[in-house]
Amino acid sequence: MKTTLQFFKDMGVCDGAYAFLEAWFTANGLETYDYLAGYALLESLPEFHAAAAEGGPGHDTVAGWLQWAHDLRMRPEAIMYFGDHIEETLFRTHDGHLHESLAAAQDHRRRVFAELRRDHAATRVINGVHLRADGAETWEVVDPARDDLTNYDAFVWHDSTTGLNHRTASYAEAIAFDAEQAEVLQRIDAAEAAAHIARKITDESGQFSIWVEVG
Repeated sequence: MKTTLQFFKDMGVCDGAYAFLEAWFTANGLETYDYLAGYALLESLPEFHAAAAEGGPGHDTVAGWLQWAHDLRMRPEAIMYFGDHIEETLFRTHDGHLHESLAAAQDHRRRVFAELRRDHAATRVINGVHLRADGAETWEVVDPARDDLTNYDAFVWHDSTTGLNHRTASYAEAIAFDAEQAEVLQRIDAAEAAAHIARKITDESGQFSIWVEVG
């Protein structure tokens, strides 16, 4: 990764550090300099140690300066600054899976959350029970938002915490269960909205790589 004085200024280096870098670039007749070589060189320069004492907040020690310089290699705007970075054909989904195209990553994400919604739909089913005089029962799927639950004698649904069916005569309990499941669906929707896809970006030298959100 190459650097220039303008690069350091745009990355937000403090005034004290910039003054030192400007003097060093000028004294050595440099317009650009390799980032990694410069980072290694900084520790060994006595004048750098002296200049550090005059740096701004966070850069007023050698350790502070070096930490700021170290963190540059993980900043997308630094790696992509000159526009000569490499956009790898490697994409990472929210669950850590790697894919060779954005389309494949998007399809994986879609399938993951589609499966979660299918599983949720199955566990959300509420069966309304009619009891006949002879003791026989008839079950039918009910929707608390649409059906009048007072017309049923009991309700049955699958309890995912026990793995067994849960039965109750309380329609209020059935309504509460349905409301809880609606919240679960909302959490799935929120998780999908937050499940970003990142692309691997490498600097022009191939030394440093980062993941940049692309969708």
